[in-house]
Amino acid sequence: MKNMRSIIFVLVACLLLHSCAWFEQQSPKTKTGAGIGAVVGGLAGLLIDSHNPWRGGVIGVALGAVAGGLAGNIIDHSAQQAAHNNASVKYSRTTENGTNEEINAAPYKTEGNYKLVTVKYVRDGKVFGEEIKKVPLN
Repeated sequence: MKNMRSIIFVLVACLLLHSCAWFEQQSPKTKTGAGIGAVVGGLAGLLIDSHNPWRGGVIGVALGAVAGGLAGNIIDHSAQQAAHNNASVKYSRTTENGTNEEINAAPYKTEGNYKLVTVKYVRDGKVFGEEIKKVPLN
């Protein structure tokens, strides 16, 4: 039994170290999304699972980090795709409560070895955020 615990400990440690190395390779938006998602998911999990708040918190952190990281990755991917194809890109979805969300990325201009891409965040037809991303042309 003691050997089994040691093996599990080593496997979990290897998984965590591998995850840290993978996380360092991700874009800033992916990291930010994962962080925000983890915090929101953890708090929601604590409140939802009143019988075992630790379990709810851990599950909420994991699910929130994945969802937030995925959202951040989609934002970065849309800007890169628009820059490399020199064409507009649009991602859209409808949430469970019926909200229509879109990410629109359009190449703006070239500046040296970078393509500037305008990324707009739209919710139910209204722009609620906009930024210009600088994408390297490699």
